[in-house]
Amino acid sequence: MKTLQVYFHEDGLEFNDALGVHQGHIDWNKASKIQKDFWEKKGISPTQVAYLQVHICHPHFLLIPQKYDSPIYRIGFLEKALGEEALVGREIQVQKIPSEAANLLFLVLSEWKDLLSYWFPFSQISYQHPLETLIIQSQENGLSISIHHQQACMVLRKSGILTLANIFPFAKATELAFYIHSIRDSYFIKWNPSSIYWVGEIDAKWVEELSSLKIYTPTFSHEA
Repeated sequence: MKTLQVYFHEDGLEFNDALGVHQGHIDWNKASKIQKDFWEKKGISPTQVAYLQVHICHPHFLLIPQKYDSPIYRIGFLEKALGEEALVGREIQVQKIPSEAANLLFLVLSEWKDLLSYWFPFSQISYQHPLETLIIQSQENGLSISIHHQQACMVLRKSGILTLANIFPFAKATELAFYIHSIRDSYFIKWNPSSIYWVGEIDAKWVEELSSLKIYTPTFSHEA
């Protein structure tokens, strides 16, 4: 296997093969006890993994214009935006978004990075945030949404201009629906099936529950 896809979230990590097929899950409270032979038992040889692509969806991020971003001031900006304690035990990752002339700064726990380096010492490891993908793939007008482990990445564009980029953690469909409708009201979005563009898969459970709350989903439509 040349490429392994890993997805970080609050409870643990998921891992897929190069074709995107789900291979397994590791809880964080068990991760430190896992040895390298765990991967061999899963049919994954760590020494044969050339590229490790790590996807992390977390509400701690900062989208900053490139002209204002520099390593000297980066920590200060993050502490202002996220709080002084947010950087403790975490490392800063940077993704450039040329289309917006901006950099997406996000945090990865040092403990997580150390575990991956231990498990895959010969792999080239890269870290990606799904918000970057959503910004690139978002529609020119309206709200674009992708869901990752009960965290909704949201991008709003009006006439192509990036107006809002956020991550909203939620436990219930009602919470997510309330937030979406608050964006609709705040930004005076004309509500119709093309108002929301869903990127990636959305669980059938969320589709059914959101549609009952007048949220347009890939298979349901409701008048506002």
